[in-house]
Amino acid sequence: MAGREMRPAGWSSSCRHGSALPLLPLLLLLLTASAQAQQAPSSRTDPVEASALNAVFSKLGLQLWPPWFTGDPCVGAAMNASLDNPEFNPAITCDCTDQNNTVCHITKLKMYALNLVGTIPEELRNLTHLTDLDLVQNYLTGPLPSFIGELTAMEYLSLGINALSGSVPKELGNLTNLVSLSFSINNLNGSLPSELGNLAKLEQLYIDSAGLSGPLPSSFTRLTRMKTLWASDNDFTGQMPDYIGNWFELTEL
Repeated sequence: MAGREMRPAGWSSSCRHGSALPLLPLLLLLLTASAQAQQAPSSRTDPVEASALNAVFSKLGLQLWPPWFTGDPCVGAAMNASLDNPEFNPAITCDCTDQNNTVCHITKLKMYALNLVGTIPEELRNLTHLTDLDLVQNYLTGPLPSFIGELTAMEYLSLGINALSGSVPKELGNLTNLVSLSFSINNLNGSLPSELGNLAKLEQLYIDSAGLSGPLPSSFTRLTRMKTLWASDNDFTGQMPDYIGNWFELTEL
């Protein structure tokens, strides 16, 4: 190669002298884009939440994660997949807008009908940004944990068709953003706590075949947005509450 010019690919004799000047703006554009790409912050999952998710999966015996669960969980389908998509189960959804788009939070978690066995893992309490939790149709046992009441961003909580036992924790009344609450078909006992009357945004309540007893709380008079109430196959006592007549949006009872 001695004595021969080293020319970039695509270079021709027409790229000499003044004819090469139009390439300068393109070169500057490419250099600028490269610099911006290097400076752009990359989003990563909150390490506390990533660790909690890993622990939840481990305790429930989910060893095989979907292909997009590699390394940082908030990648790939977790960024745009709907939990309603049957191709993704288990599944998470993330929001990566925190701290100037540098931190991702896990906002939705689905583990639907996976034959999961055991108690609800305590590590779930560290997923504080959850708005949607779906654990329906498994074999989960033990109590419906009171720490669920710490997840105050929750809007959709679905725990139906399991074998949960014990009483309904009053701490669920802290979930004031709830739109839908379901713990149907479980082995619970006792009456509904009056604190559930704090759920003023609640539109759907599924508590049929849950093992409940006692009267419906008078505090439910505040649940004026209720559209759906499934409460059959329990041992409720007392009169049908008058306040149900003030649930003007009710369509299913």
